[in-house]
Amino acid sequence: YSRSEQVYSWSTEFGFTLIFIYEICGMSHVCISINRFTAVYAPLAYSNIFSKKNTRMFICFYWTLVAVTTTYMLKMIDCAFYLPQGLWIFIFKDTPPCRLVQWYGDFIKYVFYVVIVACLDFGSILRIHYVNVRHASSMQDAASAQCRSRQMNLVYQAALQGIFFISELITYFLLSPYARNKWEAFLLTSISWCLVHGMDGFIVLSCNRDFRRQIKKTLFCK
Repeated sequence: YSRSEQVYSWSTEFGFTLIFIYEICGMSHVCISINRFTAVYAPLAYSNIFSKKNTRMFICFYWTLVAVTTTYMLKMIDCAFYLPQGLWIFIFKDTPPCRLVQWYGDFIKYVFYVVIVACLDFGSILRIHYVNVRHASSMQDAASAQCRSRQMNLVYQAALQGIFFISELITYFLLSPYARNKWEAFLLTSISWCLVHGMDGFIVLSCNRDFRRQIKKTLFCK
């Protein structure tokens, strides 16, 4: 494949798809944190705010927003995310508009996403801890231990996801320009990018017993 001219000619379309999925992933994390924050601070209004209809509309809205912004950044201006011959990494086109997209539309925006998610999750954790402490005297030991376990799992999940996303941004945008060969560049960009998204799902499954139980039920139910 590395010698196929057709693969390289299609690389801008592959790059567009990668950025689109990447943007959906980032927005999904923000929306999940908003959902969780609403659940712990407005439990009585939660079912109305995040009803099935509203949730579907919310998802359609941010998918449409991502589609429009990604199309503008990579199709409407002099910018592209492509695979150049001789390299094993997707890069942004070296033009002034594309450098702005790379820095502000990708790096800064994702740092902003991570900060938002961290703040919302931290607020959710504080609220959960406050409620648990307030009701600790009226809870059975088993129920209290279960609440503490879920609280700590949320802490671990939020911390690990934030660490992995920030690490990926640092390696991809700040460290990769100092790569001495294509292997180092490949490790700091493509491998780092794939690893953070692969580990994201693994972290969610590892920190959520209910997810694991539901998957086992779906896979092994008779």
